[in-house]
Amino acid sequence: MRIFIVCRGYPTSKYVMNGIFEFDQAKALAARGHEVIYLAIDLRSIRRWRHWGRESLKKDSVNIEAINIPLGRVPQKILHSFGKSGLSSVFKQCVKKYGKPDIIHAHFTDSAYFAVKALKKYDFPIIMTEHNSGITEKVIYPHLKTIASFTYPLCDKIIVVSPSLKQTLDETFDQKSDYIPNIVDVGAFRFAKHSLDLNEIFTFVSIGGLIPRKGMDILIRQFSKFHSEAPKSKLIIFGEGSEQKSLEQLIEEFKISEHVKLMGLRTRHEIASVLSSSDVFVLASKNETFGVAYIEALACGVPVIATTCGGPEGFVHEGNGILIPVDDEKALLEAMNTMYDKASTYDRVKIAAEISEKFSPDSVAEQLEDVYRFELRNIQ
Repeated sequence: MRIFIVCRGYPTSKYVMNGIFEFDQAKALAARGHEVIYLAIDLRSIRRWRHWGRESLKKDSVNIEAINIPLGRVPQKILHSFGKSGLSSVFKQCVKKYGKPDIIHAHFTDSAYFAVKALKKYDFPIIMTEHNSGITEKVIYPHLKTIASFTYPLCDKIIVVSPSLKQTLDETFDQKSDYIPNIVDVGAFRFAKHSLDLNEIFTFVSIGGLIPRKGMDILIRQFSKFHSEAPKSKLIIFGEGSEQKSLEQLIEEFKISEHVKLMGLRTRHEIASVLSSSDVFVLASKNETFGVAYIEALACGVPVIATTCGGPEGFVHEGNGILIPVDDEKALLEAMNTMYDKASTYDRVKIAAEISEKFSPDSVAEQLEDVYRFELRNIQ
């Protein structure tokens, strides 16, 4: 199949996370023999320095056709006007260069909005994958709700990356959707035999931005209580963010600076090494569309403590961890105590194997192919 993927941008050495979920899928589809054309409409501000204007390159067997317009925080009407016209221009040039697509697949609300506005008239199937965590908020930003309400009914198929998104689309927008998870690059995060060694110090690991949404303050408070009863324990936190100083003060206040380490940002391999030799991964997040950090821990075979925050419900179960309510500090402490007694009983080999199979590039690409084939049959 010739697949046109419409997205926000593509990963570079400077901006490694830009468009990462979309590009991972593009690579997986290309690896299975599809001709993938990656239409990147990058409207980030001028502060995100990059090549301006049109750009054409090939990366990991994916043909990238990008247009970079430094807009940033401008009125939404202007942003969407540029997005629609930019996509229309790139699309026409791509059709001339590569031929007509079999499928158009847009990612995130804005890109899908550009796609239905600019490309619906061509009668190619338009698939969208919704990743936007704003859709699952209790109060959805009015402009987001408006463009989502316009876009969803015009898509031939909607895919979501978490059960919470699926539920929101059903209940709030009356739209049916298919759940297909993001690809997780578990190459660096894999089960290691030494992870079965018993640690003298019981080790919790957490990964996430040091921002209110990740609940690191809650975790530190409850770890201090846990540590008072289990002194041979420690908590290692990877990440940085606006709450770093307040979290450092909290650690000092509880007098646990020798037992709680804020590691900042580290490489994937450094984090994977620490994870593999830890006992439990814990993250008291308040809201996740997907929850990559939990999956990376599970890929190492490490059992997790997760919150019912939107993402983990799709993959955390009694065989690989404990789910607790959001903001329930008592439940968090109880889960930590339970893990202290039972972490060694989890089948780490099985945990890692299940995650590797479910979120592998091949697995996700195969599910996407099924959706594409179904939509193509519908128009024949």
